[in-house]
Amino acid sequence: MLLLTNMLATLAVAFAETRGKTNYETVALWHFDEIYTPDATDKENIGILGGSPPPTLVEGKFGKALSFDGKNFLYVPFSSSLYTPKEITIEAWIYVNALRNITYNNILVICYSAGLEWQTVTRICGIALTPSTTDKGFLRGYVYTDKERFNEIVTVEPVIPLNQWVHVAFTRSKVTGMHLYVNGEEKETEVTWGVQNPTGNILRGTEIYFGHDAEFIIDEPRICDTALEPSQFIISNAPEMAVSRTEIDIGPNLMLAIIIAAIAFAVAWILRRVIQTWGISSKSRV
Repeated sequence: MLLLTNMLATLAVAFAETRGKTNYETVALWHFDEIYTPDATDKENIGILGGSPPPTLVEGKFGKALSFDGKNFLYVPFSSSLYTPKEITIEAWIYVNALRNITYNNILVICYSAGLEWQTVTRICGIALTPSTTDKGFLRGYVYTDKERFNEIVTVEPVIPLNQWVHVAFTRSKVTGMHLYVNGEEKETEVTWGVQNPTGNILRGTEIYFGHDAEFIIDEPRICDTALEPSQFIISNAPEMAVSRTEIDIGPNLMLAIIIAAIAFAVAWILRRVIQTWGISSKSRV
């Protein structure tokens, strides 16, 4: 009985610890596999398609993806579940059709809006492309903190090619600062504004835009509350593996197995006691 109790207690603790660690990295992950008119996304963090025509579904890196034409966008209202004040990772797969002659060909940008016009919007955190004189683009990332305000880095060389799928990522670590990655490889950067390693907290946004002023396809964009290592990006792993590696859902089948095992142990113990009692009773009658 003590063995059974200890086993069940151990399983209960393991289950509680596992559930407590679920999804400790991923804040939001958009698959862009379906469009629910006039909304787009999968199940959570519903987005509103903007522009005429709006972004369309095309073949993506994994399943479907959203294609932007430079005049349309996807808008997602900001919520408390999306706020990452300390560290952040923004990553996505992109297929660049063309680079517009503007500084920010936006992949994903978290904004603070003080009005209804785009001119009243402040960039809080994001990742974007900038054209160059070659057939490749510069990659840039930035955060707006409560101490250093706007801080931005950009790759020293054009690193994003046209007409092929590329994985891009921007991370902000409280220890090592801001970093940019292409296909899991960190790129050399320079500071264009502020400092490379700001110490303040990231300000809270009011909305998120995907593909604003951009002519490319976006797939599997993800926001995490941690400065991830390249091995944790959605590169060689399937998108369904993008949640925390400590997330192990016990599931109804495994729970049922535990219950059955507990009942079996209990029945075996009762039968053992009955047999022992019957044996003692038989001996007393001899």
